[in-house]
Amino acid sequence: MMLQGKDILVIDMYEHITAFEVKLHLWEAQLASGQFVHFPRLAACAPDDMDLDICVSVVTSLREEFASRFAGVRVLAADFKFFTVPFDFPVEDAPASLQMELVELQCNDEMKAKFRTSSLLSFFRDIVLPSNNFQKYIAHVQRIVAMFGSTYCCEQLFSKMRYTKSHLRSQLSDRHLNDILLLYTSIEPDMEILLHGKQHQQSH
Repeated sequence: MMLQGKDILVIDMYEHITAFEVKLHLWEAQLASGQFVHFPRLAACAPDDMDLDICVSVVTSLREEFASRFAGVRVLAADFKFFTVPFDFPVEDAPASLQMELVELQCNDEMKAKFRTSSLLSFFRDIVLPSNNFQKYIAHVQRIVAMFGSTYCCEQLFSKMRYTKSHLRSQLSDRHLNDILLLYTSIEPDMEILLHGKQHQQSH
């Protein structure tokens, strides 16, 4: 459930997965030493009623499965950190093509102050992007933001499309796909531009 909702990024998924893997390591070590502080039901059992080796093997198997399943995401850890903490990221560890822009960003006290009081998305969308001074870094940010942390957005879209294309609207087809998608976007239309491009009917 933590990965479902609006504005959930792949970095949020990575943080939740990493935290859970750390917990698995902790639980594995504690169970192996006979500590049940995080397992009150096991602590209430008599020693002869449980097989400690089985308990440890279950946690070990789960930890190994997580390590295998999310190995492809783990290689992006540095890219995620470069996105989430740009003012603390070591310049020498940044890609060479982005180092100069990172130096300029880190030395900008105004942006550093705004970064502390803004969300990640609003900082880059409302402050960094309009400045037009960090084009390469913005491209890096856009690549991270475009990654899906879960299938929630796709499932939500298909659910809405299925609701729209009901038995009462059976004539909707792939030809109307773009129109259907626009119905469920959060994009606000720019009425001034739309009206400006509209040819007004001349009075006779």
